[in-house]
Amino acid sequence: MIEHWATLAASKIKNMNPEETAPHDVLVFGFTILINLFITFSLILLAGYLFGRPWLAFQVALSFMVIRILTGGAHLDRSLACSINSLCLVVLFLWLPVTNTLILLYTAAALLLIIRFAPYYEPHQMKHSAEWEAKKKKAALACIALSPVLFFTLQTPGFVTGALLQALLLTPFGISATHKLNTFTNKGGDYLEKRTS
Repeated sequence: MIEHWATLAASKIKNMNPEETAPHDVLVFGFTILINLFITFSLILLAGYLFGRPWLAFQVALSFMVIRILTGGAHLDRSLACSINSLCLVVLFLWLPVTNTLILLYTAAALLLIIRFAPYYEPHQMKHSAEWEAKKKKAALACIALSPVLFFTLQTPGFVTGALLQALLLTPFGISATHKLNTFTNKGGDYLEKRTS
Protein backbone atom coordinates (compact mmCIF):
# COMPACT_ATOMS: atom_id res chain seq x y z
CA MET A 1 0.00 0.00 0.00
CA ILE A 2 2.72 2.51 0.99
CA GLU A 3 4.81 1.47 -2.00
CA HIS A 4 1.78 2.04 -4.26
CA TRP A 5 1.33 5.60 -2.94
CA ALA A 6 5.06 6.26 -3.29
CA THR A 7 4.99 5.05 -6.91
CA LEU A 8 2.02 7.31 -7.72
CA ALA A 9 3.72 10.33 -6.12
CA ALA A 10 7.02 9.60 -7.90
CA SER A 11 5.26 9.20 -11.26
CA LYS A 12 3.43 12.50 -10.82
CA ILE A 13 6.65 14.38 -9.95
CA LYS A 14 8.54 12.71 -12.81
CA ASN A 15 5.81 13.56 -15.32
CA MET A 16 5.76 17.21 -14.21
CA ASN A 17 9.51 17.68 -14.74
CA PRO A 18 11.18 14.64 -16.36
CA GLU A 19 14.49 16.38 -17.10
CA GLU A 20 15.38 17.86 -13.71
CA THR A 21 14.15 15.18 -11.32
CA ALA A 22 15.92 12.13 -9.95
CA PRO A 23 15.36 8.72 -11.58
CA HIS A 24 11.93 7.20 -10.95
CA ASP A 25 13.20 4.41 -8.66
CA VAL A 26 15.09 6.94 -6.51
CA LEU A 27 11.94 9.04 -6.18
CA VAL A 28 9.89 5.96 -5.24
CA PHE A 29 12.44 5.03 -2.56
CA GLY A 30 12.43 8.56 -1.12
CA PHE A 31 8.65 8.84 -1.08
CA THR A 32 8.37 5.38 0.51
CA ILE A 33 10.59 6.48 3.39
CA LEU A 34 8.72 9.78 3.86
CA ILE A 35 5.26 8.22 3.74
CA ASN A 36 6.35 5.38 6.04
CA LEU A 37 7.77 7.84 8.60
CA PHE A 38 4.64 9.99 8.44
CA ILE A 39 2.28 7.02 8.88
CA THR A 40 4.37 5.45 11.64
CA PHE A 41 4.73 8.70 13.59
CA SER A 42 1.01 9.48 13.18
CA LEU A 43 -0.01 6.03 14.41
CA ILE A 44 2.33 6.29 17.39
CA LEU A 45 0.96 9.71 18.37
CA LEU A 46 -2.61 8.46 17.95
CA ALA A 47 -1.84 5.46 20.17
CA GLY A 48 -0.21 7.80 22.67
CA TYR A 49 -3.39 9.88 22.84
CA LEU A 50 -5.56 6.76 23.16
CA PHE A 51 -3.46 5.55 26.09
CA GLY A 52 -3.27 9.02 27.64
CA ARG A 53 0.51 9.28 27.06
CA PRO A 54 1.03 11.34 23.89
CA TRP A 55 4.14 13.20 25.13
CA LEU A 56 5.78 9.96 26.26
CA ALA A 57 4.92 8.28 22.94
CA PHE A 58 6.51 11.21 21.09
CA GLN A 59 9.70 10.91 23.19
CA VAL A 60 10.06 7.15 22.68
CA ALA A 61 9.36 7.37 18.93
CA LEU A 62 11.73 10.30 18.34
CA SER A 63 14.57 8.75 20.33
CA PHE A 64 14.09 5.35 18.70
CA MET A 65 14.06 6.81 15.17
CA VAL A 66 17.07 9.09 15.68
CA ILE A 67 19.22 6.33 17.20
CA ARG A 68 18.06 3.94 14.46
CA ILE A 69 19.11 6.39 11.73
CA LEU A 70 22.55 6.61 13.36
CA THR A 71 23.09 2.89 14.07
CA GLY A 72 21.13 0.94 11.45
CA GLY A 73 19.24 -2.26 12.11
CA ALA A 74 17.39 -5.11 10.45
CA HIS A 75 14.46 -4.08 8.27
CA LEU A 76 11.15 -5.49 7.14
CA ASP A 77 10.59 -5.60 3.39
CA ARG A 78 7.01 -4.36 3.58
CA SER A 79 6.59 -0.75 4.69
CA LEU A 80 3.18 -1.30 6.27
CA ALA A 81 4.56 -4.20 8.33
CA CYS A 82 7.40 -1.91 9.41
CA SER A 83 4.94 0.77 10.55
CA ILE A 84 2.79 -1.69 12.49
CA ASN A 85 5.83 -3.33 14.09
CA SER A 86 7.28 0.04 15.13
CA LEU A 87 3.90 1.06 16.55
CA CYS A 88 3.61 -2.13 18.63
CA LEU A 89 7.16 -1.86 19.98
CA VAL A 90 6.86 1.82 20.91
CA VAL A 91 3.49 1.25 22.61
CA LEU A 92 4.99 -1.68 24.54
CA PHE A 93 7.83 0.56 25.74
CA LEU A 94 5.34 3.13 27.05
CA TRP A 95 4.72 0.74 29.93
CA LEU A 96 8.34 0.18 31.01
CA PRO A 97 8.70 0.93 34.73
CA VAL A 98 10.55 4.16 35.42
CA THR A 99 12.58 5.02 38.49
CA ASN A 100 15.82 6.95 38.85
CA THR A 101 17.76 3.70 39.23
CA LEU A 102 16.05 2.03 36.27
CA ILE A 103 16.73 5.05 34.04
CA LEU A 104 20.43 4.73 34.83
CA LEU A 105 20.32 0.97 34.17
CA TYR A 106 18.46 1.47 30.87
CA THR A 107 21.02 4.07 29.81
CA ALA A 108 23.97 1.85 30.72
CA ALA A 109 22.43 -1.10 28.85
CA ALA A 110 21.73 1.02 25.76
CA LEU A 111 25.28 2.42 25.75
CA LEU A 112 26.88 -1.01 26.13
CA LEU A 113 24.68 -2.59 23.44
CA ILE A 114 25.33 0.24 20.96
CA ILE A 115 29.08 0.02 21.64
CA ARG A 116 29.01 -3.75 21.10
CA PHE A 117 26.57 -4.19 18.19
CA ALA A 118 26.26 -0.93 16.21
CA PRO A 119 26.17 -0.37 13.35
CA TYR A 120 24.18 -3.12 11.66
CA TYR A 121 23.23 -3.07 7.99
CA GLU A 122 21.48 -5.61 5.83
CA PRO A 123 23.63 -7.00 2.98
CA HIS A 124 21.69 -5.00 0.35
CA GLN A 125 21.92 -1.70 2.24
CA MET A 126 24.40 1.02 1.37
CA LYS A 127 27.19 1.39 3.91
CA HIS A 128 29.13 4.58 4.53
CA SER A 129 32.87 4.81 5.08
CA ALA A 130 34.29 3.46 8.34
CA GLU A 131 35.15 7.01 9.37
CA TRP A 132 31.60 8.25 8.78
CA GLU A 133 30.09 5.24 10.59
CA ALA A 134 32.36 5.93 13.58
CA LYS A 135 31.09 9.53 13.69
CA LYS A 136 27.47 8.34 13.53
CA LYS A 137 28.12 5.87 16.35
CA LYS A 138 29.66 8.60 18.51
CA ALA A 139 26.65 10.82 17.82
CA ALA A 140 24.32 7.99 18.90
CA LEU A 141 26.31 7.44 22.09
CA ALA A 142 26.22 11.18 22.81
CA CYS A 143 22.43 11.23 22.37
CA ILE A 144 22.05 8.27 24.72
CA ALA A 145 24.39 9.83 27.31
CA LEU A 146 22.32 13.04 27.16
CA SER A 147 18.99 11.25 27.63
CA PRO A 148 19.26 10.66 31.43
CA VAL A 149 20.24 14.33 31.86
CA LEU A 150 16.97 15.25 30.12
CA PHE A 151 15.13 12.80 32.36
CA PHE A 152 16.52 14.24 35.59
CA THR A 153 15.94 17.84 34.50
CA LEU A 154 12.74 17.63 32.41
CA GLN A 155 11.22 14.28 33.46
CA THR A 156 11.41 12.80 29.93
CA PRO A 157 11.95 9.03 30.36
CA GLY A 158 10.97 8.25 26.76
CA PHE A 159 14.27 9.47 25.36
CA VAL A 160 16.01 6.80 27.45
CA THR A 161 13.55 3.99 26.73
CA GLY A 162 13.44 4.76 23.00
CA ALA A 163 17.24 4.44 22.84
CA LEU A 164 17.03 1.17 24.78
CA LEU A 165 14.47 -0.17 22.29
CA GLN A 166 16.79 0.49 19.35
CA ALA A 167 19.79 -0.93 21.23
CA LEU A 168 17.88 -4.16 21.92
CA LEU A 169 16.92 -4.48 18.25
CA LEU A 170 20.63 -4.41 17.32
CA THR A 171 21.42 -7.51 19.41
CA PRO A 172 21.64 -10.90 17.67
CA PHE A 173 18.25 -11.78 19.20
CA GLY A 174 16.73 -8.53 17.92
CA ILE A 175 18.15 -9.04 14.42
CA SER A 176 16.98 -12.67 14.33
CA ALA A 177 13.49 -11.77 15.56
CA THR A 178 13.19 -9.04 12.91
CA HIS A 179 14.29 -11.45 10.17
CA LYS A 180 11.77 -14.06 11.33
CA LEU A 181 9.02 -11.44 11.38
CA ASN A 182 10.07 -10.35 7.89
CA THR A 183 9.75 -13.92 6.59
CA PHE A 184 6.33 -14.24 8.24
CA THR A 185 5.02 -10.94 6.83
CA ASN A 186 6.33 -11.75 3.35
CA LYS A 187 4.58 -15.13 3.37
CA GLY A 188 1.39 -13.51 4.62
CA GLY A 189 1.60 -10.88 1.89
CA ASP A 190 2.14 -13.53 -0.78
CA TYR A 191 -0.88 -15.43 0.54
CA LEU A 192 -3.07 -12.30 0.42
CA GLU A 193 -1.89 -11.45 -3.11
CA LYS A 194 -2.79 -14.96 -4.30
CA ARG A 195 -6.23 -14.71 -2.66
CA THR A 196 -7.02 -11.38 -4.32
CA SER A 197 -5.74 -12.26 -7.80
